[in-house]
Amino acid sequence: MKRLRTHYENLQVTENASQEVIRGAYKFLSQKWHPDKNQQQREKAERVTKILNDAYNVLSDPDQRRAHDEWIAEQRTVRKLADQSAQPGSASSRNYTYHYSYALNPEPAGHRERYVSLNDGTVMDVRTGLQWFCHSVGERWHPGGIFTGTPQLHDAELAAALPARVNTGQGQGRFKDWRLPSERELKSLYTRKGISLRRTLDDSIFSIDDKGPYWTLTDNPWLYDNVPRVVTLQGEAQRGDGDLVLARARLVRGPDHAMLAELMHQIATDHLARGERQEAINHFQRSLELAEQASGIEEGNIMILMRDLALAYFESQQPSEAEAWLRRVLERKRQHHGPDHLEVFKAMVDLACLHKSLGNFRAALDDLSQAYGVLMRLENVSQCMTLGVLYDLVALQIMHGENRKAETMISRYLEHSEGSDLGAFPERTNVLFIVLGLLRAGSGKEIGDAQHLYRTFLEFSSPPVEEAEDFTRVRV
Repeated sequence: MKRLRTHYENLQVTENASQEVIRGAYKFLSQKWHPDKNQQQREKAERVTKILNDAYNVLSDPDQRRAHDEWIAEQRTVRKLADQSAQPGSASSRNYTYHYSYALNPEPAGHRERYVSLNDGTVMDVRTGLQWFCHSVGERWHPGGIFTGTPQLHDAELAAALPARVNTGQGQGRFKDWRLPSERELKSLYTRKGISLRRTLDDSIFSIDDKGPYWTLTDNPWLYDNVPRVVTLQGEAQRGDGDLVLARARLVRGPDHAMLAELMHQIATDHLARGERQEAINHFQRSLELAEQASGIEEGNIMILMRDLALAYFESQQPSEAEAWLRRVLERKRQHHGPDHLEVFKAMVDLACLHKSLGNFRAALDDLSQAYGVLMRLENVSQCMTLGVLYDLVALQIMHGENRKAETMISRYLEHSEGSDLGAFPERTNVLFIVLGLLRAGSGKEIGDAQHLYRTFLEFSSPPVEEAEDFTRVRV
């Protein structure tokens, strides 16, 4: 099933984005993709510009946006039901299921890619798993890292009420658990920079921080009342009327290692698609490490991560590493599902395909033999899948001179298949008839036995021209 594309994704905003954010994203992207600025790829720029215009026309109109949201919800419901009713062996079990970040467009950002930008005015710190506002309260973030407005100064009472105000309604970036940072968390953002080694924020990520003190909570709430306290990393705190201390506020949430694992997986997948295989391997490994530590990550997603890492190693010409990770996936699936399960079968087929790609056909034969055994012990298995495995398995057996085994396997399959089943997938079933006839003829059996098979083949095979179906096939 094709990926669901929405107008929100086309404008690179979240589904709860305000009109200001939508307008800013449209302005930034339309300028970036203006055909006059992209003469070398003008046709693509014109196509993207049309997509952006259509997206903005819908999202800027409240009624059209509401209808689009309803369509999105309906499509997700349909796709969920389709996944639940999909035939065994469908590709859905090999796709990571995102729970936290499906509408985000993560990109590595900042000095030494310390952060992941979610392109919604927030970033996630790779080191800590904390998600931060890129701007102080009172400022506005716009696509392209543009900030407008002026940071608001708050006293302690107002600072304590800020998180509840932000978390009311839709929250920020689909989350409603924003809070004031602790002193240690805030200080973790500041790094020493330049010859003077002055502590500062990364200005490629965050709004300009001009010696502004910030409100924080204590690192140990058990020792204090956990009321906001001012942390001054540069300069002095400002004072208002009556010597009230005034300071900025920059909100945070987390640490959320489950979400960070998903973001790392998305970034790794993008690297792999661009052929940047070592970067993909690094991010898959980091994602897997986070997923193993985090709570709430489904076991199925962890096994998909391991398989994706194996794929990255395979594409980077490191087959031994790829095989090692696929074997870990197989063992983990056996432990989680038991020895006879469709997911165990799929892991065995992955190994067989890897060995076939490497020219190790003996190992591929062993893998497929085990996989076919698992498949035969399962119930309600699609005939298409059974034929697919049997087709490859017979070819490998004949390649290795195991003609008797191939003959026995085909015979058992045909004996246990009903007439309607034999015609359900004629392309591969017909080949099995011919191969079995050749095997029997070559083994010195009576020619009549093989002739019977060929007649059966002629009964069930489709004609080479579709129009010939108008005439009943001759029963020899």
